[in-house]
Amino acid sequence: MHRFFIGVTGVGLLLTFFFWLMYRTGVPLFRHPGSLAILLLPLAFGWLQVYGADSPLPLPLLRGLAYAGGYWLAFFHYSLYVLILYGLLRLGMAAVNAAHPGLLAVSAIGAPYVRVAFAVVVLLVAAGGWNALHPRIRMVDFDTGGRLKKPQTIVLVTDMHLGSLFGRSYAAELTEKINGQHPDVVLFGGDLVDNRLRWVEREQSHEPLRNIRSTYGVYAVRGNHDHLDQKVEAEEALFRSIGFRFLVDQAVDLPNGLRITGLEDYRSRPVNPYLASLAGTDPHSVRILMEHQPRRFWEACNAGYDIYVAGHTHAGQQAPLNLITKRMYLLDSGTRLFGSLLGVVSNGYGLWGSPVRVGNRPELVVLKLR
Repeated sequence: MHRFFIGVTGVGLLLTFFFWLMYRTGVPLFRHPGSLAILLLPLAFGWLQVYGADSPLPLPLLRGLAYAGGYWLAFFHYSLYVLILYGLLRLGMAAVNAAHPGLLAVSAIGAPYVRVAFAVVVLLVAAGGWNALHPRIRMVDFDTGGRLKKPQTIVLVTDMHLGSLFGRSYAAELTEKINGQHPDVVLFGGDLVDNRLRWVEREQSHEPLRNIRSTYGVYAVRGNHDHLDQKVEAEEALFRSIGFRFLVDQAVDLPNGLRITGLEDYRSRPVNPYLASLAGTDPHSVRILMEHQPRRFWEACNAGYDIYVAGHTHAGQQAPLNLITKRMYLLDSGTRLFGSLLGVVSNGYGLWGSPVRVGNRPELVVLKLR
């Protein structure tokens, strides 16, 4: 994991320097010598990911660095497109000038492009920053065909990513939103922790989740980020202490007629031999399968599950990355029927790396079962 972030920092430094060279051709701010301080942002991002959790620096300062580095990451993402188009523009102008010398002045075309592109990037990062901090509640209705004695409310939370960006106050706000739905069951669909469990232990950021009020309990599965620190047992012990129950290739039958099955993360167990056997055989129960990555819709349908819930994709987090997730998964966000199975994929409540969402918003999914 350290090698990955060191590599990101190195590439980030190099390309950010090229961004600086490009932007200074059209944006006066970047002509000031102090503007080279932008190169500190990829360093802040990389240092925080590798060493931040163990740093003696106070948490407010570390969180500020996390946001600064995170906004840089979004700026890096969109500036990369600008740089590619800028390079193509320069090549095109060079080709035209080779055929018709002096016809185009590079500064006459390049500078306006750079100014407009920089403004667009800044607006995207600002708007995406607002999106990331304003989650929505998405309601999903499902008719069980009379198998439930009374309607049930399930709240699905995925991709919480407690860590350097989101901590105790974030967990407290999430708890309030969950309780506002008066849930019968709460499901956490993996990635409870971001990259390092140490962030959670240091701030005790999981503690507010102890106050979740759910009639039949709080259930969770592991996500790929829960494995990154190689401390899944310690993480589970921490969350069990506040009332979470982990379903790792396990199922539980609840008094309300629901059977909840949870699977190990796809990355750790791409072929899962327990999926079908854990579905159960009671024709009167409503069977829900939960895992982190949305990979097994048709398998779940063929095994007899009624509802399949997952997260992981973040709906691409920053468009146009959603075009990639749409190609990777049969369903990367929203709901869809797979035969008689209702597939539900959440955008996630949190995010990774950059506190910026473009083209989507974080969400809680509330399933109303009738």
